[in-house]
Amino acid sequence: MSKEELIEQQRTTSRRKAQMIDKAILQKSGTVSAIPNLDFWGLQKRIILITEDIRKLTKSSFLTKMKHSLLGANEGFSKGSHINGSILSQALNTGAMRRIVTDLNRDPSSTNLRVQLLRTFMKEHKDHELEVYRNLIVQGALPIYLGDVTPAATQVAAQTYRLYLQKLINAHKKQLLLVRSSQLKGRVNIDRIPVDSLLRSDKASSTPEEAMAVLEIKVCLNLQDQSQNVDTEIKQNMTMPVNLNELDHLSARHNAVMQFLGGDETGQTYNKRKLLIRKSMAVVDVTRYIPFLHSLGLKIAGRLQELEGKTAQPFLLEARIHMAAVRFLMLRMQSEDNTARVAIAPTFNKAIVAYRKALKRTSFSDPHRSDLPVMGEYAQVSNFAFQNRELMKLSNDGVLENLRLAKKAVDAAVIVNRHYGRLQLKILNAINILETKKLGAS
Repeated sequence: MSKEELIEQQRTTSRRKAQMIDKAILQKSGTVSAIPNLDFWGLQKRIILITEDIRKLTKSSFLTKMKHSLLGANEGFSKGSHINGSILSQALNTGAMRRIVTDLNRDPSSTNLRVQLLRTFMKEHKDHELEVYRNLIVQGALPIYLGDVTPAATQVAAQTYRLYLQKLINAHKKQLLLVRSSQLKGRVNIDRIPVDSLLRSDKASSTPEEAMAVLEIKVCLNLQDQSQNVDTEIKQNMTMPVNLNELDHLSARHNAVMQFLGGDETGQTYNKRKLLIRKSMAVVDVTRYIPFLHSLGLKIAGRLQELEGKTAQPFLLEARIHMAAVRFLMLRMQSEDNTARVAIAPTFNKAIVAYRKALKRTSFSDPHRSDLPVMGEYAQVSNFAFQNRELMKLSNDGVLENLRLAKKAVDAAVIVNRHYGRLQLKILNAINILETKKLGAS
């Protein structure tokens, strides 16, 4: 079997495995289903499969690359139009787009070219179908999933996300207003009606499609609010590029050998290692704001936990991503999407487990300022669980257990910073309420 045939066989096998995993998840989740246009889990799977194709193509033989270049994007690789970005030039067929696609065909792993493609596309400010903006999201995520993370690439990925949310809102707004305008015999100027007025309308949705449109608008508006800080986070914390693939070359054994050898090189290697880990942590912290980067963020957090297992930060980063997922599920619930209910408690439990692992790596008896984010966030999340325990289907005993640990954490935090005093009172009040209920029940 030729190398080209072997690559194609591996690609087919990986897709079969992905389909099997999808089926298992669907059976396990029961009635849980994604909101059609906000299926970020589905987008992540799509991005991962395309990333696999690009990796295989860039490692394949010269003849395979030549075949891909000469015979067309869709020959041999089913997602070829995403590999070279031509899926966007099909929607915006300009000379600039075609030139970038030609260059990407030669080097599909180039982050700079991919960023150029996305910026060129978005600069035109033309309206397209929603599927085009989903493809834009995929293109924006590819450099990051390939591991070459630059501030520019991350900014563009965030822009594709926010642009998609806005386009989805506009599409539903137009759809709803056209229906209601026709019902009012054209007496409504749809361009002058803001989205908020549309959602405040007492008129009930007359069709399932209308109800779903209202639901997606509400979720999108809240997701826009949640992502407001992403640009600031990128500018403040991601000042340098990082190649995440370099994390695979780090190991405790390698570091021990370098320290054993001694000399200046050891110090330089240690500093490079710390810098790489710090830059990688900044990437993970940004991924929580962008749902289709959650899978990658969790994977990087897991690798950082292997490398920095004695510190709290990698576990804190994991917990933040899980909590971002919880808030997304809560948005769906609050927007009357009851299919999200069964996924909230398991996702929240993952966050709690990660927070507790982080807490174990802090000191309650002699807390330092670096411990405060873990302690404060765990207390806030425990109070969040108390306030939403019925909606999240959490047991009072489980919530009370979290609150008691949160009290220890916030008591320690107050020693270092008195501003945690208000949170301390909230935790005490929550504990008193649940303990009183427990005594009353017994």
